[in-house]
Amino acid sequence: MHREEAATAGVADPLGGSLTRTFVVRVWQPPDASGGTTLGLRGVVEHLQSGESVAFGEEDALLAFLREAGRTM
Repeated sequence: MHREEAATAGVADPLGGSLTRTFVVRVWQPPDASGGTTLGLRGVVEHLQSGESVAFGEEDALLAFLREAGRTM
């Protein structure tokens, strides 16, 4: 998405606000020091409107945070 699109991509809220939620998600795969099994992905997600963030080690935790942030705004 281009910056110009981001400014107009929100969905109007009947109360005059925006229903758009903005998140920054940083994901990485930790190095496997043992040479064995993959450790999976790790990450941090931040909800920009509230400033809340959470570290996650599995997809379910990321999705739960996204759902909860969507309900509280």
